[in-house]
Amino acid sequence: MSEQSPVERALDVVVYAPLGVALFARDALPGIAGMFVARGRSEIDQRRKLVAQQVTQAKTVGRFAVRFGAPEVKRRVEGGVATAKATAESTLGSLAARGPAPAAATAPAASPASAKQPRRKVSPGTNGHRASPPTASTVPATPASEVPPAPPASDLPIPDYDGLSASQVVGRLEGLVDADLETVGAYESAHRNRRTILGKIAQLRQ
Repeated sequence: MSEQSPVERALDVVVYAPLGVALFARDALPGIAGMFVARGRSEIDQRRKLVAQQVTQAKTVGRFAVRFGAPEVKRRVEGGVATAKATAESTLGSLAARGPAPAAATAPAASPASAKQPRRKVSPGTNGHRASPPTASTVPATPASEVPPAPPASDLPIPDYDGLSASQVVGRLEGLVDADLETVGAYESAHRNRRTILGKIAQLRQ
């Protein structure tokens, strides 16, 4: 094979090679384009099927959760409400059961003057019968100055006392010393006189 001249090599590179590439592309382009189109359609179909399967699975799971989950949630909520109601009734019942007994212990005690007053000796009357006991009008009343006045609300050891319910006050009585319990008892007796609070104070001071 004879060696090509520079002119022939230039023709091969500049003319024949580009012309051959163009003719090859013209002949092969429809087949290559069809191959690319088929591959793209196949890929899109596969992804579409995958998305459809995921959507179907999500719908199935959602329907299952709605059908079986809602009754279970309702049952648990009703069970929690019933338990809370039973606990509240038990607590209120125990407070009501022991409320009246301590309340009797918190009745105002007799004043020192009346406590030290000697009993009157009953002497027989002129007709041989005992004399009638002294009536309430004959018993000297306790002076009002001996009854300790109720402390102001600002001196109470429980903040915002007047805005609290009886159960809230009872929960805050734990840990108070006797002096604070006495202050709260005096204020409560002079104002609302709630038996639950007074009974709890008497129980704690025993």
